Amino acid sequence: MIRTVLDWGEQVFPDFQILFRRGGRVVYFNLTAGSQVVALAVGLFALLFLGYVGLRFQHFGHVVLTRNHMLAEVGRERTDLAQQIEALRDTLAEAESRAEAVGEDNDRLTAALATAQQRVAALEVQRDHAMAEAKKQFKERDAERNRALAMAQQRIGELDAERARLQADRGSVAHDLAAAQDRLNSRSTNLAQLQQELEKNRDLLRHSDSNQVALQTRIQSLEKDLAQANVGAGKFKSDLASIDKRLSAVNTERERLVALGQQTPVMDDPVAEHVRPSETRLAMATPDRHDTATAPVARRAGSKIEALIASTGLDVGRLLNDASGDSRVAEGGPFVPLGDATRAGSDARRHKMLEKLVETLPLRAPLDHYRVESPFGARRDPFNHRRGFHTGVDLSAPYRTHVFSTAPGIVIFAGAEGEWGRLVEIDNGHGIVTRYAHMHRIFVVKGQKVPAHYAIGELGSTGRSTGPHVHYEVVMDGTAVDPTKFLGAGDNVIQVGAHQ
Repeated sequence: MIRTVLDWGEQVFPDFQILFRRGGRVVYFNLTAGSQVVALAVGLFALLFLGYVGLRFQHFGHVVLTRNHMLAEVGRERTDLAQQIEALRDTLAEAESRAEAVGEDNDRLTAALATAQQRVAALEVQRDHAMAEAKKQFKERDAERNRALAMAQQRIGELDAERARLQADRGSVAHDLAAAQDRLNSRSTNLAQLQQELEKNRDLLRHSDSNQVALQTRIQSLEKDLAQANVGAGKFKSDLASIDKRLSAVNTERERLVALGQQTPVMDDPVAEHVRPSETRLAMATPDRHDTATAPVARRAGSKIEALIASTGLDVGRLLNDASGDSRVAEGGPFVPLGDATRAGSDARRHKMLEKLVETLPLRAPLDHYRVESPFGARRDPFNHRRGFHTGVDLSAPYRTHVFSTAPGIVIFAGAEGEWGRLVEIDNGHGIVTRYAHMHRIFVVKGQKVPAHYAIGELGSTGRSTGPHVHYEVVMDGTAVDPTKFLGAGDNVIQVGAHQ
């Protein structure tokens, strides 16, 4: 293989001789195949080198142009950066000036804060001092109020005792007056009979002077007895008027003390609770000295009140028997009709019993101002929209409005009761129970006695409820009845009382 290459080289690059003649001398150079190859290689290398150098020079020129362009761009960017640096320096200077201003403001605010904190501390000290003074004054006023209420309660007891004594005196005087009136009536009857006898015996008197003188003497004696009876009746009437004036003065003094006790309202105040029932007892115990004169009015008013009570579905006869403690006993005897005065007294007593009965029935509304949202009876349920029976009335009013008892009674339940929410049940007697449901807050406890129109809680929306209202029920002998009948009857009873 090598030999073949060498033979090929000898054929391609034969030996050459280069002759130079100089000064008659001939010099030659012998170029062998190897020398030719070396010379060719050197030539090729030089050619390649020159080509490479040319290309590199051209590339370098392009690089130089590119770098010059980049340097120009860098110069422009440097100029922009210099401008931005100048702007940033200006901004920095402005920020430094603002920082100095903020520092000054901060120092000023820090000083103001320190002053405010000192002021707050001083105000807290003043507040604590004022609260201590207020608590001290409140305790003193509370002690003074308690003393005043104790004195008022003692005075009320004294007035009650005085009133009881005056009532006893009045009853005695009234009894004496009735006896004097009976004697006067008896004397009047005897006088009339004597006058009739006088008329009959006038003919006899004409014939007998002695009989006439005797009859005149007897008539004069009877007239003198009649005048004395009239004087005694006048004295009794004067004593009765004096006792009435004293009773009026006692009632005025007692009302003033009651008003003084009511001007300091305190929740669950035992003194206030005793004042109100005492006032009710005094008002109910005040006798009416015009029973006979007002008998027709009492009879008409009593019949209207009785009809209004009966309109609620209550048995008026049974309620009156319960109120008077009447019971069937063994009795009899012949029937003797009553006189007008006795019937008048009976009508007046029945009217008073009806008035007392009205005070014990739930004829008031549980709210001072309200709107009926859902009446008693069949309705569409507000939750499942199915037809159902509503056992009470829903009365709406502003949230947390006070709810009042509609009649006096005893609290038999006060607390949470499932769908009722917060519930209060009051036993009002006569088999009547009133219920007040969905309340926000309850003021009474089980077993507590409450008068009529007593705040028992606040209106709310607890339990199964869609909004603030009170669900009010009247249950009679275990069966729910329509409360609106009682509310309507109560309004009509007030109107009847106003027209008396």
